[in-house]
Amino acid sequence: MRGSKLKNIFVSFFTIAAVLTSTFCGPSPEGTSRCFAAQEEGEEPETPSFETAPKVILPEDEHITIKIATWYDEYNLQHLKAYLAKDFPNYDFEFVFIGKSNYEPIMDDQLSFKGAPDILYVDQEMARKHAITGYFADLTEETTQFAPEAKKMFGYGTRVYAVPNTSQYTCIFYNKKMFEKFAIKPPTDLDSFISVCDYIRLVKGMKPLSVSLKNMYDVSDLFLGVISASYLTTDRGAGFGGRLQYGRTNFTDEFGNYLDDWNKLISHNVLNKKMYTLDKQNAIEEFANEECAMICGGPDTYNAITRMNPDIEIGAMTFFGSRGKKKAIIGGCDCGFAVNKNSLYLDQSKEVVAALGSFSGQMALWKDRPGSQTYLMDTAFRNDRSFDEIEEMTLCGQAFTPWMDWGDDLNREPRRRLGIELQKSLLGEQSVNAALRIVDTVVAEILEQS
Repeated sequence: MRGSKLKNIFVSFFTIAAVLTSTFCGPSPEGTSRCFAAQEEGEEPETPSFETAPKVILPEDEHITIKIATWYDEYNLQHLKAYLAKDFPNYDFEFVFIGKSNYEPIMDDQLSFKGAPDILYVDQEMARKHAITGYFADLTEETTQFAPEAKKMFGYGTRVYAVPNTSQYTCIFYNKKMFEKFAIKPPTDLDSFISVCDYIRLVKGMKPLSVSLKNMYDVSDLFLGVISASYLTTDRGAGFGGRLQYGRTNFTDEFGNYLDDWNKLISHNVLNKKMYTLDKQNAIEEFANEECAMICGGPDTYNAITRMNPDIEIGAMTFFGSRGKKKAIIGGCDCGFAVNKNSLYLDQSKEVVAALGSFSGQMALWKDRPGSQTYLMDTAFRNDRSFDEIEEMTLCGQAFTPWMDWGDDLNREPRRRLGIELQKSLLGEQSVNAALRIVDTVVAEILEQS
């Protein structure tokens, strides 16, 4: 999903708020009521009323267990669990936790043998695949309240097969107190970011940035974040995905002119070989223990850090580039909730995911994803001010999920292969240009077979 599409989803809220002079509000992570729309100083916003999802009332002696499959660990589901327990007292919920790398093949097997959980976390590709196989229930009626672009992400034909979660993002978090202690101002462009990193490393003798580059998708997303800031924010860059999926261009020709920013991060030792052997947990521990000043990550990273170090004060910044609009984040509609069509509790499972599409359900999901935002139409939650940069990128159309613009045949394998080849370049085994050429070969092979 390009930034321009994201912008249309969220900006519509402000337009309607101005006309109706009403405000949608939700509690901030600190528990105070904060509004995401402009209002007069001291004015108390109205509390809107929202329809709740219809409930299936079971006899008191009837208790069912609904299984939910997810790749997130339980620490990132605390508010969701509390919401389900409160709103569905007659249901027990059993979460099936599977690592992201193994999640999809395991769920594919279980769906084919009609033994999958009742509700499944899915990404866009998985939703589309099992809309085609017929393993997922039609959730078109349960998603009418969502913005069209969000529904499109989980649609096939004219039907929708998953209720959207709140938005995901990847950015750079920084330690506010450490920046103040070192008298460092948060960077505003690539040059100032590099200067901050050099100062922390050379003068303060500390690692500036922690990031695990062990996972190929993390490498790919980090690279695409840097490329987005300089290239995808341009008019030419906005059409890259459309050209790529029809074989009218390639990565080498268009990304090759914007590699200076990525290479500068490597030459200044902001990114290095050691990060290839660093796993995500170790990277989080480094930042939480204040052994480094910054870390790449998203809501789950933020949750893990604050759990380890409740006293830490975290700010969020963008990826930086030297051209284009010079700022961007990777972000978008990354996952939703699908229902196993062969579930023994099909109606009850559809009832649960419908509730997750209500205002209160989305709020629970939002609280588990600090800095995120809902895709409900004409609705927005007010995040803590630490996430102002993230919201600015969303509103300005500078939040990107580039691979979703590459077409249905190209939105997975090229991204995966890009990460693998960039890992090799990070280890000094090949140049970044060589990595792009290999990805171009993969793209050409896919297009030839499609």
